[in-house]
Amino acid sequence: MTILVRPWRRYALSVQYHGGSFLGFSYQGDQEDCILPDGTDLRGYRSVEGRLRQALQSLCTFDNLQVSSRTDRGVHALKNTLHVDIQSDEPWDLYKLHRGLNYHLARQSTMSQHYNNDSKRSRKRQNYASNVLVENRLIRYSPMNELRVLKCKIPPPTMANPWYESNNNNSEPKDVQWNARYSATQRTYTYRILNSDLDWAAPFEWDRAWRIQGSYLEVMSMRQAAQHLLGTHDFTSFRGASCQRLSPIVTLHDIHIQSQPYGAPIVGTSVSNNGLLGLGSGDSSCSQLVTITLVGNSFVYRQVRNLVGCLAAVGRGKLTPDKVRDILESRDRSQAPAMAPAHGLYLVDVQHGDFSI
Repeated sequence: MTILVRPWRRYALSVQYHGGSFLGFSYQGDQEDCILPDGTDLRGYRSVEGRLRQALQSLCTFDNLQVSSRTDRGVHALKNTLHVDIQSDEPWDLYKLHRGLNYHLARQSTMSQHYNNDSKRSRKRQNYASNVLVENRLIRYSPMNELRVLKCKIPPPTMANPWYESNNNNSEPKDVQWNARYSATQRTYTYRILNSDLDWAAPFEWDRAWRIQGSYLEVMSMRQAAQHLLGTHDFTSFRGASCQRLSPIVTLHDIHIQSQPYGAPIVGTSVSNNGLLGLGSGDSSCSQLVTITLVGNSFVYRQVRNLVGCLAAVGRGKLTPDKVRDILESRDRSQAPAMAPAHGLYLVDVQHGDFSI
C-alpha cells in the first residue's frame, strides 16, 4: 500500500505589532494565558508567536516557525520577518494565506472575555501591571487589533550557508534552505524619547516613547558620543546578561539622532554623510522628541536599549561623549548606565538582501 506524504513548503511573512499587548515575540508555552505559580495573572496575555501559531493552526498544518528578530516584551515592530513551513498538496495562494491569517488573528479572544468587573479580578489585573511589567507599566486590553501580517511571499529556495568555509575543508554544505534569521542582511531600530521640563503626560505616548522629565537633551553631545560607537567593536559593555550570541563583536553601520519639538511637522530634515545631522530642538516651551535610529547587520541581546540608555545619559550631562568610548573599550557591562525601557523601541525594518518581504 502506497502512502502519499504531503510536501512541506516554506513561506516568508512580515508582521507588525504593538509590543505592549504581548509577552515578547517568542512563544512561552504554558507560561502564556494562565495564572503563574506566584499568582501573577496572565490570562489573555500571549506572545506574538503564540498568537501566530494559533492562527496557523486554524488554517493549516505547519512547523518550524522562525523569526529574524526576537523582540522583548514591550518592544514594537513596524516590520519583523519570519518563515514557516506549511504542509499542503498544492502551494497556498499567497493572497488567501495573507487574508486568512489576519482573519483568524482578528477572531482570537480578547482580554475582556477572561474577566468580569468584580473587584477581585480588577485587583489581579493591577497586580499583573506591577509584577510583570514594572519596567514600563504597559497595560493594554485590545490585542485583537494589535498584530497583523503585512505580507506573505515564497522565499528563495536556498541561501549561502553562514557556517561554510571553503578554504577549511568544511563538511558543511555551501548552500542551505532559506532561513529568515540567518538570511537577514540588515536590521534597523528606532528609539523614541519624549523629553519635557513640564510635568505633563502625553496620552498618545505613554507606551510608545520613553518619557524623561527635565531640561532638553544635549543632542550635539549625543551625536559626538555616537561617533565612538560606529563601526565594528566588541560590545560586551552593552550586552545583556542572557545573550546567547557566540561573539560580542558587532558592526554598527549608522546612527541617526534627530530632535524636534513634539507635535511639530517634520520639515527641512538634512542628513550628512555620517548620518548624524538632524533637526534642531525648537522652542524651549515645547516638549522635545528625540529619535535615535541604529542600523546594523545584527545586534547582541539588548544592545540597542543599552546604547540608548548611555546616549541619554550623555544628553542629560551625566556622561561626557569621550566617556562612552572608555565604556566601550572597558568591555564591562557594569561601567555603562542603566538600560532604556522597552516601550520606546521599534524594530523598523529587516532586510534580506535582494529578497523583499
